[in-house]
Amino acid sequence: MAPEPGKPDRGSRGRNTVYAKAGAYTGLAFVIPAAMYAGYWLGGHADASMGTGYWSTVGLMLGFGAGLYEVYRQAMRIERIGNQRKPGTSQDGE
Repeated sequence: MAPEPGKPDRGSRGRNTVYAKAGAYTGLAFVIPAAMYAGYWLGGHADASMGTGYWSTVGLMLGFGAGLYEVYRQAMRIERIGNQRKPGTSQDGE
């Protein structure tokens, strides 16, 4: 049965969108720590091969920045999930 004009569709599409967004936001909790660990690990290997002691800290900071950027990028993508045009609606308001 089609929804009445002017009323939101309460079908499975809306629930799936909510669950998809919730799952995607939950995954964002692991992005920054994973990026920081990867940067620190790579910096530690650079320190070991060059005999220095600062690349692990530089890698940690770069990993943090990369993680923040990725969280922002993914959050913008997730927000577009719910803002996609619904089928059967026109863009000019008719």
